[in-house]
Amino acid sequence: MKRIAIFCDGTWNRHDAEHPTNVVRLAQAVKHTATDGHKQEVFYVLGVGTGRGSNKVARWLDRTLGGAMGIGMVENIEDAYRGLVFAYEPGDEIYIFGFSRGAYTARSLAGLIRSCGIPPRQNVHRLGEAMARYRSRDKNTHPDDPESFLFRSDFAPYTATSKAEWNWRLKTRPHLCVNLGINYLGVWDTVGALGVPGHWITAKLFNKKHQFHDAHLSSMVKSARHAVAIDERRKTFPPAMWSEKLDVMNRAALGLDADVSLDPKSRTEWAYRQEWFPGDHGSVGGGGDRVGLSSFACDWIAEGAGRAGLEMDSTVLERVRETRNIREPLINQTRIGLMKKAMLWSAIDRDGPTRVEDVSQITLDRIACDKDYKPKTLAKVMTKLQEQITSDDLLPPD
Repeated sequence: MKRIAIFCDGTWNRHDAEHPTNVVRLAQAVKHTATDGHKQEVFYVLGVGTGRGSNKVARWLDRTLGGAMGIGMVENIEDAYRGLVFAYEPGDEIYIFGFSRGAYTARSLAGLIRSCGIPPRQNVHRLGEAMARYRSRDKNTHPDDPESFLFRSDFAPYTATSKAEWNWRLKTRPHLCVNLGINYLGVWDTVGALGVPGHWITAKLFNKKHQFHDAHLSSMVKSARHAVAIDERRKTFPPAMWSEKLDVMNRAALGLDADVSLDPKSRTEWAYRQEWFPGDHGSVGGGGDRVGLSSFACDWIAEGAGRAGLEMDSTVLERVRETRNIREPLINQTRIGLMKKAMLWSAIDRDGPTRVEDVSQITLDRIACDKDYKPKTLAKVMTKLQEQITSDDLLPPD
């Protein structure tokens, strides 16, 4: 058994950037070999819009179309899947990470795995068939449809993607087969699926053909965390939230009855968490010269991965923690580019949380040390948050 960690970077983000994202920082922290002796392999996927191409025109088009509309994301999903097919052996553990559109790539990769399983290397020539099935909107291509059971038993004979399929395999085609799962999915501020921004006039026409992506959180994922930015206000960067009932999934993971209420005080034990963090998009996912806030979100996602079984180099993680600064400005770059300034002309506050337990501890700390920090995104819970902050919680003045 080995552990496979796949890291999908965000729009315009690369591994060799002057200020790398949390995707790169965390990928660098993964140990080659864990203390238990198991190998840990890292796969890194460049973000869309990073200027790939064989000539200047191709690179310009990639930067422009990839950055503005996410062109190239489907190819990134397929690249990540292909790498997984060549590396995976039944019984391996899988960990997937991503930021921005890379977070959507990561979540879509999990959906592709749920749809098609993981085939043996001998079937790598059939990846086009798998992608076509993943793109299909036919009912018989739903992962739980009997037709999907039949497809996967032929395409990916050694992996079943649900307990129901595993039981079906035992009855119909008995042979060595594992009940495939994804150990951990950790993402920072998932935004903008694929296509023209939703408020553009041409959006519906252009985006219709890209609605096949399965970015839902299924029980096939054993644990997951999503760090969401409170202070991102660009209309073209709406967060793609997990709409699944995480409470239901957490109760199931804890072995609790459906009528048992979860105790917010024990949320550190919850397998599935989606929490709001202070700062803009880059202050959660990184990629700017200010890393004080993004380092908190990096550490939080890393903690979840560690709980799930992926071992990190403590020295590298400690360097990340040393850069944390709760009072860091909410924008992660000291110099804002013209494109970002233009996007902020039509700024809009995000629709924020309705429950206190969906707000990170780091946000409480920010409120405690900054009396002026009252973002509209937190309007629905701000009163309750302030009630939670007692005099003991207040941080010393700057």
